[in-house]
Amino acid sequence: MSPRVVNAADEQALIVKIPLHSGKTGNADELKRLHALEDQLIVGIKESGAGEYDGNEIGEGVFTIYIYGPSAERLFAVVRPILRKFRPPTGSFLIKRYGKPGSKQDRVAIDGDDTSPK
Repeated sequence: MSPRVVNAADEQALIVKIPLHSGKTGNADELKRLHALEDQLIVGIKESGAGEYDGNEIGEGVFTIYIYGPSAERLFAVVRPILRKFRPPTGSFLIKRYGKPGSKQDRVAIDGDDTSPK
């Protein structure tokens, strides 16, 4: 079975933004914790079949995670319990984007225990 090619322009997305508290690119402990979160997200998304983990971007004091799939809501249902367990720092949020860049999107706070839609 060959991997499915994701065309990000046609997919819905979750974009997770987690502030770094140790400079613009974080410190070793912060990054170790975030990479462990990535590993959990990769496994959860793959096992659910909800989409694909596309990678991260680190800079300007933010760790950004990109996840794509046919349904932002389904991705959120998979990602939410993983983020709850991770306990993201204050100021963390995700964007549910319902299509290509520029499409309708919702911002959801994910810091502390607030991982429910507003």
